[in-house]
Amino acid sequence: MTYPIKILSQLPLFLKAFRKEKGLTQAAMAERLGITQQSYAYFEGNPARATVERLFLVLRLLDVEILLDQTSPASESSGKSRPSVGAGPGGVPNGKKESW
Repeated sequence: MTYPIKILSQLPLFLKAFRKEKGLTQAAMAERLGITQQSYAYFEGNPARATVERLFLVLRLLDVEILLDQTSPASESSGKSRPSVGAGPGGVPNGKKESW
């Protein structure tokens, strides 16, 4: 299913919903990421302050991808294909807990 995000303030709600849909707690996500539950809670509440790399890491764990879709009329008439960027499968770093 596709969920358009028009403003950054929508992102925390989607992250929480995707996490709960997978049956995961913040503590479980933090463990998988190698960080504290408090660090993950801060990330989930303030994803716009995180790096894109960290956002993609969390999205991979949640089996969520980002699609970029140009909506301007110019792109529709140009006949060019639309680019998409996906968060594919990837490893999650193990080891020490880091500060986010």
